[in-house]
Amino acid sequence: MISKHPDPQALVEYSSGTLALATSIAVTTHLQLCRTCADATSSLNNLGGDMIDQAEATPVSEDLLQKVLSSIDEEPTKNADHNRTRSSVVDDVAHALPHYVRALLPQGSLQWQFLSPSLRVATLSVGEEENELALHRIKAGGKAPEHNHAGQEITVVLTGTFSDEEGIYQPGDFIVRQPGDVHRPMAAQNEECICLSVLAAPIKLTGINRLMNPFLRFSPS
Repeated sequence: MISKHPDPQALVEYSSGTLALATSIAVTTHLQLCRTCADATSSLNNLGGDMIDQAEATPVSEDLLQKVLSSIDEEPTKNADHNRTRSSVVDDVAHALPHYVRALLPQGSLQWQFLSPSLRVATLSVGEEENELALHRIKAGGKAPEHNHAGQEITVVLTGTFSDEEGIYQPGDFIVRQPGDVHRPMAAQNEECICLSVLAAPIKLTGINRLMNPFLRFSPS
């Protein structure tokens, strides 16, 4: 059962289109799994539509309509090409991911980077300039290294479950960590855990693992 959700302000910003791209992707992923937040966002969208209907019309150039219609005509072709490319990903975890997340995967194989014996990470390229969007994979019963956050981290659980010092998290949970938070995620014993994450800054490993910090990559893309 989903127990962690984006805060109301995040949903307002999502509905208004002001969230950063990677953060918006994380919220969209959560909405695919959470009916409560999906309904709330739908209500916000309807409210925004009502406000637009009541606003005064703004004059635009005579050729704007034609430009918009031309863009609409071109969009299906672009999307079809995009979907054909993304659907050809080959990876042993791809089939278990929600459909929306699978559409973000690159062609070919995911490039899983070793972070610890229990943790792998694969960054996703979506045109993001500030935040890193990535998949994190914790093996069944495995523990990720304890780490500190230099910037905000958003995690959406996709498959499996994990726990840390503050609770247990199920598929669909939307967890936000703030700068300075320290934790050590651990997957359930019977199933690996796959999460989608958005990082605003590199993590910093603690303890003996801090020797690896200079080798950690941070890849907004």
